[in-house]
Amino acid sequence: MAFDKDVRDDDQVYTSHDVKVIVDNRTLAYLKIATIAYVQDNGRTGFRIEPLEQVATSACGGCGSSESCC
Repeated sequence: MAFDKDVRDDDQVYTSHDVKVIVDNRTLAYLKIATIAYVQDNGRTGFRIEPLEQVATSACGGCGSSESCC
């Protein structure tokens, strides 16, 4: 994730509470399965991105699917 001033033709633009967010298609795929929260904790502020569901992992922690991949 990075900040960029340029809006490309294939970017998605969202506005909420007077805040404009511009997301490229590659990043959008990740954000569709996540929640984003602005947090203030112990003097630290920022965005926290968390998956909506925990991704299943294999015994080896390698592929994240129920099929054997190790």
